[in-house]
Amino acid sequence: MAGALAADIKENILTCNICLGEYEDPRVLPCYHTFCYGCISDHATRTLTPNRTFLCPICREKLQFPAGGLNQLKKNFSFSKTKDIITKQQERQTLEEEQANVAAVTQAIAQMTISCEKHPDNELKYYCEDDNTVICGKCIATGHGGHRISSVMQVAKINKDKIKTALERTMKTTNRFKEALETANKTDDPHIKTHTIKNIKKQTQNVRKFIDQREETLISEVNSAYDNWKKQKEATKGILEFHHASLHSACDFAQELIANGTDSEIMLHAKPLIVRLAVMEKTPVPTPDTPAHISYIPGKIYTAGLKAMLGQVTEELQLPLPGQGTNPRSAPNLPVFFEKAKCMHSFCPRLKGDIIFRIYGLAVDEQYTYVVDQYNSWLWNARTKLFTHDGELKFDFKLNNPFDIAVSQTGHLFITSRVDKCVKVYSTRDIDWVKSCVHVLSPTGNPLYQYGEKGSEPLSPCGVCTDSYGQIFIADNIKHRIVVLSPQGQFFRYIATKADGLNNPVALAINPAGQLVVAEEDGMIKTFQYS
Repeated sequence: MAGALAADIKENILTCNICLGEYEDPRVLPCYHTFCYGCISDHATRTLTPNRTFLCPICREKLQFPAGGLNQLKKNFSFSKTKDIITKQQERQTLEEEQANVAAVTQAIAQMTISCEKHPDNELKYYCEDDNTVICGKCIATGHGGHRISSVMQVAKINKDKIKTALERTMKTTNRFKEALETANKTDDPHIKTHTIKNIKKQTQNVRKFIDQREETLISEVNSAYDNWKKQKEATKGILEFHHASLHSACDFAQELIANGTDSEIMLHAKPLIVRLAVMEKTPVPTPDTPAHISYIPGKIYTAGLKAMLGQVTEELQLPLPGQGTNPRSAPNLPVFFEKAKCMHSFCPRLKGDIIFRIYGLAVDEQYTYVVDQYNSWLWNARTKLFTHDGELKFDFKLNNPFDIAVSQTGHLFITSRVDKCVKVYSTRDIDWVKSCVHVLSPTGNPLYQYGEKGSEPLSPCGVCTDSYGQIFIADNIKHRIVVLSPQGQFFRYIATKADGLNNPVALAINPAGQLVVAEEDGMIKTFQYS
């Protein structure tokens, strides 16, 4: 029985997905998939990008090549010990060992201890908080003198509880992805397309033969709309599978660590694993059931206007994911940019008595456009103004030296005042004027990337905003243009340039209709349809 168990474990658990053989020096990637050290080294070296990144062979997550080399990857404690146990059992097979079961193997794994690599005769009983590593008693004297040393047993218990708590929260997100994935796998309804085409054909029977070309055009639009919907549905399914695989892998690893990991092993993985689980817990689950709305509106039959006779095909697709992120797989339906941005309308928020006028802040919500201007009278009293989207003033109010303004989805308005200090907001705008670059930070405040750094085209950034796809828009004041970056901070294109009538943009916002609202330095507010 033990021999069969060992063979089953080797075939189903201890097999590398690259070489399809038993693991040799198994190493864990940050996405918690495990490969032979040699296999993953070869894969990473062959596929390494100029940015020193490579993709996991299983989940395709983009991973950063470790600064110290792949030997910095942590070993998979569970796989290594299981293989050692099976090898030892096969070397001393007896009749009693043939009757061993899974429980015996699991118990043996749990009872094993990790010896110190530097001092093989010593067990790893201590944890160095300064170096975040598990050590033996001899290591304290040889390399960790004066460091904060704790009992690995005590610290491991605390971190085991933390991992368990993080795992329980993340499992809820995993289950939601599972349910969403099941919904995404439901069979498509072909009647949506066929019913629309049937109505088109019925309408075309009442007109003359020369409109056949228009009929074919309309049918092509229906097929295109339906194909777009199917592509979006497949993209959503791919996103669900990707996040579900990542969540499942991390949760499996955490469960195995809690169940079978020694105190030393728990401390070896605790910090990165807890951070990983906490991040993945907050992964938003998109709604995969994205119904296609394809409608046909027949026109009145008369001799003039063939397009009006046959009507038009309309398409409404609900986006599966909100703008997020820094991964391109999470935004499968980026907008198609116009050749040139088109100014939809504009207005000037300058009021009677505003002798000296300059806009500093801009925000837009579903009802109003908010403007902060400075030096608008001989007394240099700044005001915050509230307009309709058409430029009709509703009211204005004074606040000592307002600088910028923002409005949240909950309807709260935030205004920075450097005199009253009514809102404590750190403004990166002062830094952008000096360093001429835009910094992008993670939700925890860690720097992700920056645009406009030394070596790139000179930039004079003022206002900045993002759209629902995560794309970044920057008002390049001196060059009279809007710079568009990808969600990963890479240059995409310029829109709304001086050739389009744009002059010294200073503030930006995206309105509920998805249009770009730009405030110019001389006081004009312009709205552009850019996609």
